[in-house]
Amino acid sequence: MATELKAQGATDGTRRKYYITTAIDYPNAAPHIGHALEKVAADVIARYHRLRGHDTCFSMGVDENSQHVLRAAKAHDVDTRTWIDTIDTAFELVWSKLNISNDNWIRTTGERHVRASLEMFRRAQAKGDIYLSKYVGWYCPNCNTFYATEELVVGRCPNHPTLAPEWLEEENYFFALSKYSERLLAHIEAHPDFIVPASRRAELISLIRQGLRDFSVSRLVRPDTEPWGIPVPGDARHVIYVWFDALTNYLTSVGFPDDCDSFARYWPADVHVIGKDITRFHCLYWPAMLLCADLPLPKQVAVLIT
Repeated sequence: MATELKAQGATDGTRRKYYITTAIDYPNAAPHIGHALEKVAADVIARYHRLRGHDTCFSMGVDENSQHVLRAAKAHDVDTRTWIDTIDTAFELVWSKLNISNDNWIRTTGERHVRASLEMFRRAQAKGDIYLSKYVGWYCPNCNTFYATEELVVGRCPNHPTLAPEWLEEENYFFALSKYSERLLAHIEAHPDFIVPASRRAELISLIRQGLRDFSVSRLVRPDTEPWGIPVPGDARHVIYVWFDALTNYLTSVGFPDDCDSFARYWPADVHVIGKDITRFHCLYWPAMLLCADLPLPKQVAVLIT
């Protein structure tokens, strides 16, 4: 993977910036060796750019606004805030012991991230890209992903074969992903290095050509569960869907929407380093969200080969 990432030195006498991120992890359990793969790979790249004298920003964090968190806290008979604080400490300790050199650490329950997520949601509302409808279909609570029946494998989640997805029928807010199909396809085809390796790029192009479906961007707050997540602007009956909120962390980390100078300096990201199971979110959902918000797209999404 690292050989496909293009490093460029400054040629105009200015100090070149380099912004690299990893996916943020669910704090539903203590970190394990699998969490380390993309962090170590990204750390190598960040250190390389620092050695070249680049103004490097390396961001990591935890994805706390998930139903995973509520279930884990309940299973361990502790309140949710205590649980996420404990697991956050465990993650940061592991990365410090591995000497991971990240510059920023994002917690999605933090106030600055809440502001960033609300700003992205409001921009989508202002564009007319958020609408209320009814979701009917399969939902895997372990990867927080919606699946069509044909995407299931023997009735199971394709990424969690021991789990049978839940059948959901509820009112949700949706994001008009399908509206951005042509622009996404044009961008990917015009920028061959946007998604690497090439095999993953081909998969995403195939998904677009099959036809993109609008995706749910909210969850109803149920009366029998603790409210958890960022409330939807203008409708506190819903919280923002965890992926819409989580992807925004890449903006939060460099100052969006408050620190205009930092944001202008570091965005767009030079590369998002991710695992293979979350390509749809990073290569389709995220670019569409950015297009909707009139923000530049990241320069590259690098999918680790395992």
